[in-house]
Amino acid sequence: MKRRPIFLIAALALVPLLTTRAAEVEGLPKAGEPHPAQISKAQEKTLPNGLRVIVIERPGLPLVSAEVLINRGAETDPPRLSGLAHFTANLLKQGTTSRNAQKIAEDTEALGAKIETEAAWDATIIKLTTLSSNTEPALAIVADLVLHPAFAKEEIERLRRETLDELLLNLEQPGTVAKYAASRAAQGGSPYGHPESGTPTAIAHLTRKDIVALHDHAYRPDNAFLILAGSITAPEAFAMAEKTFGGWKAPSEDFAPAKFPAPTLGRVILVDMPTAGQAAVYLSAPGIQREAADWFPGKVANALLGGGYSSRLNQEVRVKRGLSYGAASSLSTWRLGGLFMAGAQTKNESAAEVVKVIQTEIERLSKETAPADYLKTRQAVLTGAFDRDLETNEGYVKRIADLALYGLPLDKIESYVSDVEHTTPADLQTFAGKHFPAGSINVVVAGQAKIVEKPLRALFPKLEVIPVSKLDLDTPALHGAGKK
Repeated sequence: MKRRPIFLIAALALVPLLTTRAAEVEGLPKAGEPHPAQISKAQEKTLPNGLRVIVIERPGLPLVSAEVLINRGAETDPPRLSGLAHFTANLLKQGTTSRNAQKIAEDTEALGAKIETEAAWDATIIKLTTLSSNTEPALAIVADLVLHPAFAKEEIERLRRETLDELLLNLEQPGTVAKYAASRAAQGGSPYGHPESGTPTAIAHLTRKDIVALHDHAYRPDNAFLILAGSITAPEAFAMAEKTFGGWKAPSEDFAPAKFPAPTLGRVILVDMPTAGQAAVYLSAPGIQREAADWFPGKVANALLGGGYSSRLNQEVRVKRGLSYGAASSLSTWRLGGLFMAGAQTKNESAAEVVKVIQTEIERLSKETAPADYLKTRQAVLTGAFDRDLETNEGYVKRIADLALYGLPLDKIESYVSDVEHTTPADLQTFAGKHFPAGSINVVVAGQAKIVEKPLRALFPKLEVIPVSKLDLDTPALHGAGKK
């Protein structure tokens, strides 16, 4: 009897999924009308040290979510030191000059709070969730992590061992190998080309000096945001921010922007993994910037192509042909570039077929006008996710952080649903024709060459074959003579 509510919740959770399937998917209902999101106005203040504080008052539950957002992330990793920003972020909770890791955990738990750290592209993020009544002492812990990390040598070595174990394990998986290689193929020598979490070679060679240098250079108040949402007033939040972060000093030198060389286009690569039980297929291309004028057409086009169960890719690859448990696409958008990816995992024997299906569906975006009713359901995927985010403090902070990070007006959050809904089929065709022209898509397959190579080469005579033992994710070429 106790389990029935769980089953009921699980069943109800499937309702939005079923109602977002489209007319292109036979016999399924149309999407319902969207529910208007409840928008709360953001209030902001910049502290004398340059820290921009943004507050969203959401009275109700006595909870507050907050983020300290450092305006640089994995894109600042130096050549041959991929993963440095990610590694540095993971070290923040492992000790400060006044607290060791155990003390940090104890103090956080005593407040009923949760603190997480991560480095993404373009940002390093320290997340906090706490009771409203404990916001100030919880923020003080966050400030200690950001301002005074110890970067103790024993913690560096412990994290290095853990990270290397995880990386080496992941790089035995065709999906990880193909995804990383496809990203590098599309980004070339761009700072976005390497794996965010690093490579085994890079992690093995980074030093405490590298970590401290990154922290001293990038973790600065005039390069950061503090965003809070929940049961707190703006004056209270501004006062707490001044008290906990007001002593944060900015270094005198400016932070130099990264330089981006031209990306690579149209490579076809097979990474030979002789023992791979399956093959992973990824098609990739350079994407758009977050500030791009056609950002909404891009996001809607991606939702139509590979965003969810009823997307075209999943229907064609999984439902109609049974070639995979799932196929999807993504459009990542960053400060100075972006990345489009579409992929699936399949049998080695069907890898070439999956490549062709995905390629056909990408080309279809520009060649065919999307049916209006089907487009409406794909738009509902985006607006539904947006509405769900705004139901939580953490989700609200995430949405506002995305706007702040890329210098967009915070009130753009108010027009998100409208901007999605007003995207037309013609907009999608224009976007695909501009950004996915013939010959621009990279193809990467990771699997057994003895099975995959012949049918793949029949489609692509200029196929490159790279043994996984020679794969070098630290270089745009993706292979090196000295790689073992």
